[in-house]
Amino acid sequence: MKKSFTWTLSNLFATLLLVLGVGLLLVALLMSFGTRIGIEGAVTALVLLLVGLIFMHPVPLKVLAPMIGIISLSAGYATYFSSQHSWLASILAILITAGIVSYGFSLRRTLKRRHSQWY
Repeated sequence: MKKSFTWTLSNLFATLLLVLGVGLLLVALLMSFGTRIGIEGAVTALVLLLVGLIFMHPVPLKVLAPMIGIISLSAGYATYFSSQHSWLASILAILITAGIVSYGFSLRRTLKRRHSQWY
């Protein structure tokens, strides 16, 4: 059974974090592309987006899929400019981050489903 999305305080906080994360990422990329400040901004935006997804219950697929993509690309961007501009390390960072975040959210859903059966 699919749980419907409702606006709770947690979901409002999550939405605020997602908006701030996307805004910070855009500012970091547009104003400081490839610099140390841009990398730190991208990593901070990555963390804000991830925490925003964690606080959102349930996470709609139309929000989850693009956010996983943005989080993964932010990790790849930070890896590319932090290393010696290694494309291989950047692509690996994107794939590993996408896998971990996707697995984490499917694991959370599975644990919730099993926990509801314990009662």
